[in-house]
Amino acid sequence: MKSKLMVLIAVFALTLSCSSDSEDDGLQMVGGESNLVGTWNLTSVDFTGQSDTELNLAAEIIDNLAEEQCYLVTFVFNADSTASAEDKTNYIEVNAGPTGLDVPCPTQSDTESSTWSLEGNQLTFINADMEEETIEVAIEGNTMVIAGEVIDADNYSGAQAIFTRG
Repeated sequence: MKSKLMVLIAVFALTLSCSSDSEDDGLQMVGGESNLVGTWNLTSVDFTGQSDTELNLAAEIIDNLAEEQCYLVTFVFNADSTASAEDKTNYIEVNAGPTGLDVPCPTQSDTESSTWSLEGNQLTFINADMEEETIEVAIEGNTMVIAGEVIDADNYSGAQAIFTRG
């Protein structure tokens, strides 16, 4: 179960910096800077309507860590169109104890740098393989949502990764 959980979270996190497309008027350039500029932390994963125990456990772990100010994935979008991503998902440890599961905040992380552009709700990155990838994002105020279909249309339909500007 630990490996499936870690794979799920890793796939969710890594894919978030990668693929999809569409349009949304909520993402507009304001004063030459996008409302995407800033630090975005993964604060929740919503698998509403999913009955998979592992998905629900992953969502609970992400929620609990975020409550402790431990963010498994953080994106920083700079006004000069550079970006960085910090990903702690490869370092999650799930420990079973007499009082339940214990998931300490990982102290290690992987970091990647990239460039970005935003047209409508189409966020384009240069991925680790130096390929251009596009994902669809929805931003309302300090909340950014990425649909689960971006990750896996068959398994994460209706799911959402929720980032909060920090």
